[in-house]
Amino acid sequence: MKYAIIPAAGLATRFLPASKCVPKELFPVFDKPAIQYIVEESVDAGITAAVFVTGTGKEAILDHFDVIDPKFPLSKLENNVRTEVEKLSSMIKAVSVKQEAPLGLGHAVLVGAGPVKDESFAVMLPDMLVISKGKDSAMKKMTELHKETGKSVIALMKIPHEKKSSYGIVEGIKVNENTIEITKMMEKPTPCDTESNLAIVGRYIFTPEIIEILKSTKPGKGGEIQLTDAMVELMNREKVLGLIIDDDNLVFDTGNGEGFVLANVYTALQKSSSFSAKALAIMEKYDTLNRSKFDKRPWGWWRSLDFEEGSFQVKHIFVA
Repeated sequence: MKYAIIPAAGLATRFLPASKCVPKELFPVFDKPAIQYIVEESVDAGITAAVFVTGTGKEAILDHFDVIDPKFPLSKLENNVRTEVEKLSSMIKAVSVKQEAPLGLGHAVLVGAGPVKDESFAVMLPDMLVISKGKDSAMKKMTELHKETGKSVIALMKIPHEKKSSYGIVEGIKVNENTIEITKMMEKPTPCDTESNLAIVGRYIFTPEIIEILKSTKPGKGGEIQLTDAMVELMNREKVLGLIIDDDNLVFDTGNGEGFVLANVYTALQKSSSFSAKALAIMEKYDTLNRSKFDKRPWGWWRSLDFEEGSFQVKHIFVA
């Protein structure tokens, strides 16, 4: 499998004004733009070409994977920084195609499928950041399952039942501990609509059949060509497998502010040995932990007090 299609034409209105001129996909998650994590995940899976489906004002995404701008004096950069920057241009073959109008995820995939021809390909949504806790990325495990079976593979994660209405949910027949054959898909169901709590993550591997289906898929909800509608039809023609990835991966929805910040915090905790102590010091200094109220701790109850009386200070009182 050579290609990954990465839809990146969204306007990111939830991040305005930050996204007014800068593509949200280039917002940094600690020390790298979010889109780079997606590309690195695809490279780990053996993918050699990324098709970025972009829109107006997204040209900088392709620039990020180009050679370094001459304005940066290479000789003055630290060796590790220079190495990290220089490898971007050789990381993957980057192709950009433009989605002229926001006609849905299905339409974006169809636009991006131009270079793919008659072969299987991946679709990776940049709003979903999947960080592996082991040595293999989610996409690599999906690629291995696709090679073994020849089937389309969709990444799944377990979510709380009350969150179902925010995701595409699937039902299926268990194949093994982490794999199901998908039998039904529902777009943002209510908790009463299904017992399943398996949500689609935003990582897909499709056989070429999906392209022909998308060509004939009619606009659905919102007048857009929905990828879910095409996947339902794909299930009618061939088996589609679901791989449950959340046992080995952390999934952050960086399409909203809270998920984006959480991804940054987690990455900072992993990459900076001093971040945890500094963050805790700030929270304590500015009382963001709300220490003036009772906080439940694993070993009892605490109340924080800050006052001086004579020659001593009282910081905490333990209540058994």
